[in-house]
Amino acid sequence: MGCFCAFIGAFILVAPHRFAGQPYAGLAPFRTWWGTAALAGGLGLLTSAILRPRRIAGFAMHALAGLTLLTLAVSFGTRSGWMGLIFYSFLGFALIAAGLLPLRGTVPRPAFEPDLFALTMGGASLLTGAAMTVFPELFRSSALAGRPLRPLLELGLLVTGGLLCGVHLRPAPRWLVWTSHLASGAVLALWGGLIALPLQAWTGVGLYLGCGTALAFLPWLSRSLSRVESGALRTRLALALAIATSLALILTAAVATTQEEQLAVGQVLELRQVEAKAIARNVADYVSLNAAHASTLAAMAGRVTMEPGSQRLFLQQALPLYPGVTGLLSLDPAGRVVAAAGGVPLDAADWRAVAAGVRPDRPVSVQLVSWGREEHPHLVLSAPVVGLDGALAGALVNVIDAASLAQRISRSGSNVYLADGHGRAIARHEEADPSLAGPPLPDGWDRALAAGRRVGVGRHLAAFEPVEQLGWWVAVERPQRVALAGVREGRDLAFVLLLLVVPLAVIGGIVTARRISRPLDTLASAVGELTAGNPAAPLDSSTIGEVARLSAAFAEMRDRLAARTRESERLAAELLARAEALSDSDRRKDEFLAMLAHELRNPLGAIANSAWVLAESDASQPLTDRAVAVIQRQIQHLVRLVDDLLDVSRITRGKVELRRERIDLADVVRHTVEAIRPLMEARDHTLTVDLPAEPLPLDADPTRLEQVLGNLLRNSAKFTDPGGRIGVQVHREDGAAILSVRDNGAGIAPDLLPRVFDLFTQGQQGIDRAGAGLGIGLTLVRNLVEMHGGRIEAHSQGAGAGCTMQVRLPLAGMKNDESRMTK
Repeated sequence: MGCFCAFIGAFILVAPHRFAGQPYAGLAPFRTWWGTAALAGGLGLLTSAILRPRRIAGFAMHALAGLTLLTLAVSFGTRSGWMGLIFYSFLGFALIAAGLLPLRGTVPRPAFEPDLFALTMGGASLLTGAAMTVFPELFRSSALAGRPLRPLLELGLLVTGGLLCGVHLRPAPRWLVWTSHLASGAVLALWGGLIALPLQAWTGVGLYLGCGTALAFLPWLSRSLSRVESGALRTRLALALAIATSLALILTAAVATTQEEQLAVGQVLELRQVEAKAIARNVADYVSLNAAHASTLAAMAGRVTMEPGSQRLFLQQALPLYPGVTGLLSLDPAGRVVAAAGGVPLDAADWRAVAAGVRPDRPVSVQLVSWGREEHPHLVLSAPVVGLDGALAGALVNVIDAASLAQRISRSGSNVYLADGHGRAIARHEEADPSLAGPPLPDGWDRALAAGRRVGVGRHLAAFEPVEQLGWWVAVERPQRVALAGVREGRDLAFVLLLLVVPLAVIGGIVTARRISRPLDTLASAVGELTAGNPAAPLDSSTIGEVARLSAAFAEMRDRLAARTRESERLAAELLARAEALSDSDRRKDEFLAMLAHELRNPLGAIANSAWVLAESDASQPLTDRAVAVIQRQIQHLVRLVDDLLDVSRITRGKVELRRERIDLADVVRHTVEAIRPLMEARDHTLTVDLPAEPLPLDADPTRLEQVLGNLLRNSAKFTDPGGRIGVQVHREDGAAILSVRDNGAGIAPDLLPRVFDLFTQGQQGIDRAGAGLGIGLTLVRNLVEMHGGRIEAHSQGAGAGCTMQVRLPLAGMKNDESRMTK
């Protein structure tokens, strides 16, 4: 539709005379503006299809093209062009509705997407064919009546339009799609060739022939155009060059031919004006000459007695001396006919009016007199007759037929009209050539000119000139199609050449766009190769400065990137070697810790046994008892440290197994609290326990959970001053069991809180490190909790504000996949 609108817009701008027929009469007052709007709308649709502008801009372009088609439909409708009214109205409303659709790419594409152009053409054909079938009387009285094959073409519109809509509203076999397109395109092309072309309905020729041909091959065109990348620089550059070149050619041709026609119009009007002046002078001279003849005859008649016989003899002898005179009359002062010669009526009433206009002080009286039903009046020249005694003896009347005046005003190739300035025609001369025929000048044209008003001449080129001293007006006119035939043939030739040159301009734009974008394509390929790891892809040279600089910059960037890549690979190899060394060192550290823990357990066992023997011996003394107690207490501390160290080593190497069973978390808390209570009492801490009434079933290893809670409680006891408060709370929340250990001890500094569960992380210690551990307890707690599918969080307001450790464990039956881990 964009190509059709642009074609019609260019046609009407370059050759507007081709749109002077009846279907386009409604566009005549604003034909140039309508053509400009059609051209802009068509180019806008083509641009919208490629550039995909914003929705409001796309709608504006569709609305402009749609409104031009609706205006064309109204023009056809005012002249009973019902087919054009239906077809163009449907296309116009369809274009406006298409502008409201979301842009392609902004919404997911459906599995089946109809072609809007095919659907629109099919709907317009179906609606037009249905209207011709239901209301045949409308089309019998239109210009379509009597056209060959019209009934078959009407049926073809109805059938092929419905078939085309059907294959685009639901999926159809490929052969059926092609059949419907070929049939519909053929019917529309026949409409253009057999109906629109003889009527010179050029919009119909463009629509039915052009769009019909495109519709016939639309399946192939759609596949070909779908391979065009609309967002590519090559496509957009080709579009810009094609539109710019074509638009420049169209506007240049339109302006040049319009100026040429205006110049020709001025020259024709100037020639007509010269003719009008010459004819007006000729008429005035002719009337003056015959007035002189009348005066001469009147003087001679005054020397003859006013008897009928004498006057008749004088008139009969004088009449042959004046070939252009129809008749001569001699009147007495009362207007009675004394004598006559020639073929003139002798109605006394007419001649009394003529005699009344004769005065002795006026040499000749000029009057126009009609007899009977004659179309044009006769020119009557009356002169006073003065007798031998010097008194008014009567009047001599000179009658001249209108044919004599018509001969005086005739001009080859022009229509000439002579009127009296009061709305009455005197004489006319019209060429016998039918090509010069046309609508006459408007009634009262001479009266309008005499009043100083302009006269509309329609499709004529006319010049007007008054006849001096008579008040008459001469009009010389010539139809525009004849006067400007040569210029309009040039406009037709300009449009034909435009049709040949515009495709060449489009092809040139495409070729130029490819030449400009080829180095960029090569550059894009080099970027792709560089991304794929091939930095040696070749780069083409370009004569375009910007592209050449871009290629040089890319080549330099590629070389630098290659150097940096080599340096990065070298550094990566070093980092990999260091990572392997660190991994090996970490593995050896884990093995060392495991070996150290095992090696420490053996002497600790012997020391513990010896301390027990000393404690159980009979030779106890107070000093010895205190020493033994210190040894036993420190041995227990070392045992715990060694056990934690051993557990961390096992977890790190993945050698810890959970012995799961169904347990109640409250029971685990009770057992752990009972075991830790002596430590709390020794530190003078207040330990509170808050357990729920209902059980909290877990699938867990009770020993490991007691180890988790024991570590948390020992940490709280360790970092809480004597007399502090430590609380244990258990409750259910969102399908999980929540275990919280809260104290009012030393708290955790904000900078330490995010990494408090990392291995070997410790807060600030005193110089003596009294009570300090190895920084592995909370790491062990976190690992054991995560192995149970839970998580642990630490909360503290800062140093000296206490601490809360919250453990979240999944209840039995609500565990995630991690809770089913066994290691």
